[in-house]
Amino acid sequence: MARLHFAPLPMAEWAAVDAAAPAPTFYARPAWARAVAAVAPRFEPWPLVCEVRRVGRVLVPLMRTRGRRLPWTILQGVPMWGYTAVQRCDGGALDAATRSAVVEDVLRQGDSVRLNLWPFEEVSVHGATVREPAETSALDMQGGVDAALARMNPKARRMAGQAKRRGATCSLESREDAIDTYYALLSAAAVERWKRPQPAIPKEFLRAVWREGGESVELWFVRYEGEPVAGGVALYGATEVSLWTTATKPGMEILRPHNLLHATILEHAARRGLRWYNLDASSGLEGVLRFKHALGAQQTFYEILGREGRVFRLVRGLQRLLGVRG
Repeated sequence: MARLHFAPLPMAEWAAVDAAAPAPTFYARPAWARAVAAVAPRFEPWPLVCEVRRVGRVLVPLMRTRGRRLPWTILQGVPMWGYTAVQRCDGGALDAATRSAVVEDVLRQGDSVRLNLWPFEEVSVHGATVREPAETSALDMQGGVDAALARMNPKARRMAGQAKRRGATCSLESREDAIDTYYALLSAAAVERWKRPQPAIPKEFLRAVWREGGESVELWFVRYEGEPVAGGVALYGATEVSLWTTATKPGMEILRPHNLLHATILEHAARRGLRWYNLDASSGLEGVLRFKHALGAQQTFYEILGREGRVFRLVRGLQRLLGVRG
């Protein structure tokens, strides 16, 4: 395939593409890029589009930053722990060879390019000079609700039923104070369970994602005797629901509210016809990984791909040697 020529797609056109043919994952949709830009203005939405013969226009969602002192073009797909995805603008299927060719050429569109590609689509790339090992855990919901629930670990299903029998309920909530309620759960878990002064996700970013995502962002809560004891934020793409963040009130683990939370959202997503229930990376936390496996999620290993130009590598190496930020 001849070298592809890319151009930035205006946000209004990207939004129109998204309305007609959403990306498979929420992270590769305009709402995520707008939310990132709202809390981190150094990142600019920079979706690139190219024309592929006999395929049509192909889109790669990215965000751009500039060097602090030197005019580098630095592209990420995408910041804040998100994925990007290669997609046809008309929503049609894209074969692995074409997807791989697009990725090869996207890696040459900046002085530094980093792509966290959605891991459930095949890609084979030879031009990456940076390869970082990555993983995620997901449950395949193919086949509908019954098939999805059958893939859930039987013990996890029993624990979800146990929580319901004890009087816990799980439901979608959309009140104005839902973000505040969830962030209180997340903050308590950060301090008491993870021994962190505050959650890794800033509250303003959580609120920006909620605001920009509209109906593609859901807040779910498990309540016991009227009080929230667990919650989660579900992000929807065309074929995936990502459990971006979840939290359980410290001391309430014995009720098994987390099992009820996941069983309920899993069933809800399967009824919507989605394929993947993605629990995202475990960040090396063995306890988190064990819980995901207990739910029935399977671990997927892949690589975050990148490429840095020769001059960029040389200058950055000198800057590190001299202790200068570029």
